[in-house]
Amino acid sequence: MEHNSFSTKGGIRIERETWTGPYRREHDQLSGALDTRRGVLLSSSFEFPGRYTRLDMGFVDPPLVLSARGRTLSVEALNERGEVLVPACADALAALAGTTIRDRAAGRFVADIAEPTGHFPEEQRSRQSSVFSALRVLIDLFASPEDEHLGFYGAFGY
Repeated sequence: MEHNSFSTKGGIRIERETWTGPYRREHDQLSGALDTRRGVLLSSSFEFPGRYTRLDMGFVDPPLVLSARGRTLSVEALNERGEVLVPACADALAALAGTTIRDRAAGRFVADIAEPTGHFPEEQRSRQSSVFSALRVLIDLFASPEDEHLGFYGAFGY
């Protein structure tokens, strides 16, 4: 087991524990934990020399859940680790132009991203403010070259 700590670009202090071992699917404790706890298991059993390797990566008990609908993003702590992160997330999003933070309470908040105003060419559509702008701000808050796996995991639907 490897333990280390570092700070993200946004000044968030991270302490992490990593286990690396031989690839053995039949001993997968993580998949059993996911029966009763939030988390994710990403798995690839395909191997091709020089390009792909077998890999299982996952986690349980994430600190935050982010949900978006339309131009509204909700951030909610799922545990004590998340409660520590919520204020930093709210402050980072409050600095995003056209974003209003509301319903701020212990362990949660809602961010509304304003509709773009004025006219713009079609090729500029993807550069207008949206919930993806907010996600980029949060990704930047947690960015660090110290951990290639630190990030947001989940699904997008539209």
